[in-house]
Parts: sequence; structure tokens; C-alpha cells
Amino acid sequence: MSPANSCALLLLFFLTLSLHINFSTADNTNIGVSRRTVAVAVAADTVPLQKDVATFLPSDISPPTEKYWYSRLPNTPLPKALEYLLQPGHYPSISTEFANENVSAAASQRTYKQGYRSVKHKTAMKSALPDSTIFYLYNDLHPGKMMRIHFTNSGTKVSFLPRQVAESIPFSSDKIPEILSYFALQVNSKEAQVIRDEIGGCDQEPNMEGEEKFCATSLESLIDFSVERLGQNVRVLSTDAGKKQEYTVSAKATMIGDHKAAVCHKMRYPYAVHYCHVIADTEVYEVPLVGADGTKVKAVTVCHLNTSAWSPDHMAFQVLKIKPGPAVCHFLDSDTLVWVPKKD
Repeated sequence: MSPANSCALLLLFFLTLSLHINFSTADNTNIGVSRRTVAVAVAADTVPLQKDVATFLPSDISPPTEKYWYSRLPNTPLPKALEYLLQPGHYPSISTEFANENVSAAASQRTYKQGYRSVKHKTAMKSALPDSTIFYLYNDLHPGKMMRIHFTNSGTKVSFLPRQVAESIPFSSDKIPEILSYFALQVNSKEAQVIRDEIGGCDQEPNMEGEEKFCATSLESLIDFSVERLGQNVRVLSTDAGKKQEYTVSAKATMIGDHKAAVCHKMRYPYAVHYCHVIADTEVYEVPLVGADGTKVKAVTVCHLNTSAWSPDHMAFQVLKIKPGPAVCHFLDSDTLVWVPKKD
């Protein structure tokens, strides 16, 4: 090949590369933190439902890392339930596969907390519950107690969005049509119903007496909510994962927090959102368990010392066949976080 032809081919290559870069730059400039963030650019009824939707982040907005965690909580180790959400390469992570049929304990607790949902929905939720211990009486927390436990989770394998991106996406019951359009979800789909239920639990469900709640749509807002209420001198724990089987309380449970705690349940949503609430008159324990197969699990349980203000329709009363009043405990899902002040 002659030198002249080589130069011509080289020039053509660099011209093509330059055009590609220019188009890519223009596209990223238009993306910003708009609907293009999840690559949904056409009406929901004109495209097939995508199971996994790519997240294109602008170059000046980085995914959250443990850096913000340690800037606010320098003396608190990152809990297991958050570690996998912040691993390098875990992004993008927005998914429309979040409306699974495996109803976790956390979802059941929210559904029945005030009994605001329809009887039909309550029946469906109850029938979907695993045949295992979710709620138990305070007096049952002692060595030798046997319980059949299924340590469930939210079922959503999604991670946090950068705060700027998360705050650009609507999250309220009066914005449901916009949210469904944003994620290209059909109005009558099961995913749409899950979104209505989860958001409704955040902004429509009344607070219980002594409760403060908040739905955190980013890692930063999750941390800020808990630090503002419990301070920076805290412990944050989650339950070890364990298979469904008979477990025995192998030793005395250790109290790690009393009177006040923040519990953050991971919600079923296209990206990581946590339903957080702070409830007074609460005790938190680490419970050592041994499974029938010898597996050891360190479980976190929360005990509510006064349930007299709870709705009679709460799932706990139906399971335990009691009326409001007595202290009730429940284990936490493996992707639920509990925050407690450290004891001096």
C-alpha cells in the first residue's frame, strides 16, 4: 500500500472516531438526570417490557460508595446488608423484575401495620406468607425455644442510584402515572400495583403512636435520616442469611439497643429504596440460633414493648391470636438494617 493510501485511511479512521465521540458527548449532555437515565425514551405502550433497564449516568454524577458512609459514620462498620450494594461494577442496577411473589416478613408487617389495605389484598398477603415464625411473644425469647424460621429478604437485587439521579425521579402517590411511564410499566401490571402499594405505605399510611417514618431513595438520604435521629455513635446490624428450618435459641439473647431504634426495610422497587421508621419503646436483640442441621445463625430481632396503639388488624395479632397490648417481637429480613445508639 502506498504512503498516500495509508495516510488517507488513517485520516478516515480519525474522522470517524471524532464523529462518534461528538455524537456520544451530545447524547450524554442531553441525558442529564432525565427519563433517559433508564433509557426509556418512548411511550410505555409502544415498547416491550424490559427486564433489566440500563442506567446511563452522566460523567459528573458517580454511583454512591462507602465514602459517604464513613464521612458520616466514621466509627461504624458497614453492615453486610449494604456491602454488596456498593461493590465496584454493581452498576447500572435498575430492574423491572421486582414484583416477585415471595412476600417477605417486612412487606407483611407494613401491609398489616394499620390495616389500610383491602380485605382481598390482606387475604392474598396472608396466604403468601411462609410457614414459619415471623412474630412471637416477648416471653418466648429464651434459650431452648424452638422456632421454624425462614430468613427472607425483599427479593430485589438492585442497588442505590446516585442521590442526584434518585431525587430527579418522582416518588409519591400523586405521581404514580409519571413513575409508571418513567419505567415503561403498564398501568394494570403487577409491577404497577407493587409500586402503588410500596409508595402508599410511605406517604398514605398513618404513623403509629411514637413512630416516625421516612422512605430513603438513596444511600445518602438513608444515612442522613438515621444519623439525624440517633446520632453518629451508633451500631448498624443485619441478620445473617439462613435457610428455612427449625432453629433453637442456643444461648441468652444479647440486648444491643433499648427504648429507641431505627429499622430500615429494603422495599420492592426498581432501584434501592428503604422504608425506615423509628419507634419508641423498642428493644433490639442479637439472638444466637442453631439450626436442625447444625448451622449457626446470629439473628437480629426487634421487640415492641407496647402494642396497645396498634391496629387490631395488624398481622402480629392474627398470627399470635392476641389483642393489642402485649410485647411482640419479630426477626428481621437479611437485607433489613437496624440502627441503635451505642451504649456508653
